[in-house]
Amino acid sequence: MATVTIRLSRPHPKQAEILASPARFRVLACGRRFGKTVYGLHRLVRPALDGRPVAWFAPSYKYLGEVWRDFGRALKPVIARTNRTEGRIELITGGSIEFWSLEDEDAGRSRKYAHVVVDEAAKCRNLEAAWNGAIRPTLTDYRGGADFLSTPKGRDFFWRAWTWGQDPLETEWASWQLPTVCNPFIDPAEVEAARRQMPERLFRQEFLAEFLDDAGGVFRRVAESIDRGRSGNRCLMEPRRTYSMGIDLARIEDFTVVTVIDNTGRQLYFDRFNQISWERQLASIRQAASWYRPVIYCDSTGVGDPIFERLVNAGLDAYPYQLTNASKQQLIDHLAMELEHGKLRLMDVPEQEAELLAFQYELTKTRKVRMAAPEGMHDDCVIALALAAWGAGGAGVRVDSIGVF
Repeated sequence: MATVTIRLSRPHPKQAEILASPARFRVLACGRRFGKTVYGLHRLVRPALDGRPVAWFAPSYKYLGEVWRDFGRALKPVIARTNRTEGRIELITGGSIEFWSLEDEDAGRSRKYAHVVVDEAAKCRNLEAAWNGAIRPTLTDYRGGADFLSTPKGRDFFWRAWTWGQDPLETEWASWQLPTVCNPFIDPAEVEAARRQMPERLFRQEFLAEFLDDAGGVFRRVAESIDRGRSGNRCLMEPRRTYSMGIDLARIEDFTVVTVIDNTGRQLYFDRFNQISWERQLASIRQAASWYRPVIYCDSTGVGDPIFERLVNAGLDAYPYQLTNASKQQLIDHLAMELEHGKLRLMDVPEQEAELLAFQYELTKTRKVRMAAPEGMHDDCVIALALAAWGAGGAGVRVDSIGVF
């Protein structure tokens, strides 16, 4: 009989420790790049080689492509047939691996499995319903096991499953909190670089694998960043400084807010108004721009687009910033990082301080992170400040003379 060798990546010590656990159900809260896919392959390959059916579940089809290829490469010598449309790999041993998207919470219903892996479990929108109604019953025939693998995202069903693993009375469950540094193949210097470059809250979630509340304050060290009593717009413009202006334009009941920061991170100008004509708003913006000659970052979404065009036509050094979910998160993360690292000195403006303190992370029903002011509050000051901080220090125009206004 011919011998066939199956080669898998060698598990690192922490992976090997968890693989040796006798727990039937295992929950791994993993930091980014811990190596959960390698671990998941080890969990499914052995029962499949023993001739039993197993399955891999993920939040959506886009998460299945790479792991399908990983299984295909690892098991190539023993694959009897594959059907990518059905998401099924059959082995010459009689075992099989099926791949399911949990966009359908009934995925896997009526099947029977010796083991399942639920990947990116915290991103699965209806994980609790899928587990109770479809996945858990598939394990009955074989008395099969399951692994939940994910970076945490709030206190959801994945978190509740993780707490079962911490409960000594839940004897079938075990859970681990696995920061990125548990992977010896990740350079610790890279993790420290991420710590310096990311907001503290996101670093704790993404690299330390901490479960954080679904809603929480985005900005830290706000009070420490404020120069108490400095509230006027009168300031000394210094040689060789550059200036950045952020503009968030009003929408119906919102406010237009204009903020200027210099390249040392000092906020020098703040103006906030609503219910006045666009002509008067433009005149106010042009006046401030004549004092500082800044690079201008303007929210050009919706109503902001034609106003941005008028700023450009007026000869101002203006750049558009389209606020999508992704670009807004990038913008807000940058502001949060600047505040946390003490790189900004803010004016004492109560409206701005209140908005910064109230601004929240929220976990939506689709398990996405949303950043916004609480219902009934504005975020105009936050967006203007974030836009000014985005441009501060790199693109302003040098001031060759000193002026006071």
